[in-house]
Amino acid sequence: MSSVLRAGPSRPPRILVVGAGPGGSVAAIALRRELPDAEVTLVDKATFPRDKTCGDGMGPGARRILEQLGLTEVFERFGTPTGVAISGPGGVSAAIEKSTIAHGDFRGYVVPRLDLDEALKNAAVEAGVTFREGVSFQGIEMSDDAGGAVVRLARDGTGQGGTTTPAVGHDPAAETGVTTEAYDLVVGADGAYSAVRRALGIARPAKKDTIIAMRAYATVTHPERVLADTLWFDFIDELLPAYGWIFPLPGDRANVGIGIPVDLLAQREQKLGELFDVYLADLRRRGFEVTDVGSHATHQLPHGARQAMTAGPYPVVLIGDAAATINTLSGEGIFYAMAAGVQLAEHLAAARASGGDDALRGTGVLQTVRSFERAFTRRFTRHHRTCGLGQRLMRSPRWARFTIHSVGRDQSAMATVTSMMFDEGSVGISHVLKAAVRGALRA
Repeated sequence: MSSVLRAGPSRPPRILVVGAGPGGSVAAIALRRELPDAEVTLVDKATFPRDKTCGDGMGPGARRILEQLGLTEVFERFGTPTGVAISGPGGVSAAIEKSTIAHGDFRGYVVPRLDLDEALKNAAVEAGVTFREGVSFQGIEMSDDAGGAVVRLARDGTGQGGTTTPAVGHDPAAETGVTTEAYDLVVGADGAYSAVRRALGIARPAKKDTIIAMRAYATVTHPERVLADTLWFDFIDELLPAYGWIFPLPGDRANVGIGIPVDLLAQREQKLGELFDVYLADLRRRGFEVTDVGSHATHQLPHGARQAMTAGPYPVVLIGDAAATINTLSGEGIFYAMAAGVQLAEHLAAARASGGDDALRGTGVLQTVRSFERAFTRRFTRHHRTCGLGQRLMRSPRWARFTIHSVGRDQSAMATVTSMMFDEGSVGISHVLKAAVRGALRA
């Protein structure tokens, strides 16, 4: 192998982050902040800047993390919606009103992933992270030296540079070959089709726990509505159980898309592209002017399953899409990925403060990442359960109509729904039961 982990109190921890999306880059930044002496390497199989299929929408949860990291100035030129609007069957609607915004900050961002990922990657480099593009994760095994991981990385011969500083143990002579490098910890943030997850033997979520989404960029206006300040969601008759969205960008451009559980799409006669056209036609019927529609792009969003974030003897932890943390109600996943990266870094720092460097190495780091997994799961269990129930309700025209009509009459309820869709809000079972009773009585 080209590098080994050598024990000793003076050796800084070595951490590899696989995947330079929002989760991976934010994790790398947070790791450098919480563990200033750590040698953090961030790799991605793509060369940057690169696009990624996404809705591009971020809510208040993601915005707070970007503020915490001092990165909000980077995104000021993009859309900054202040609220959420939802429409449903029979013309019902609900929206955050300005009076509610005064009592809660619901601002978010809409930033194309081409720009978002590039900015966050650059911020990671500025934080002292070693970034290497065109480098793919090939496999992992345990090290015999100090209980760390030996990772196989392949350099893509088409990559154009991208190494800011040589990684410790990295062999420059093997730029287009496979190298083996040793790390105390590996963070798998490499998306829904995660190679790290496959190497751990963790299966992908089932079709019933996967949403397939399609998006395109278009020019979208409306003669009577201001679209630029709102994240728009449509749970309408023509789409259910799919949902549609309009996320505004500068210059009347918007990210327009649809999402539907994979298993339910298989039950429909329409293909995904045909369903997308149905949505565009319905928008135009409702007075939206949709022009200059670009090419479609699709992506799968794993969610809902209680997927493991750690496995076996490996000092590895999965975050973001690789860990199937997608919001079942809105399809949003950027917030969870970034929240996991920050919480992981804070958890590692706390473990080191109480247990010394042993908490970041060998069997110690295994215990630390498993403790993080339990803490992160506890944090979001109720939230994910509530969103899952909400998503199932929104599949039914009757329940979607009742739910949207109800929250449209109660700004406090709409604030909770917004927090469920783009933050970590939840509701108690008693509220759900009361709503169910009211719905049954009105049916």
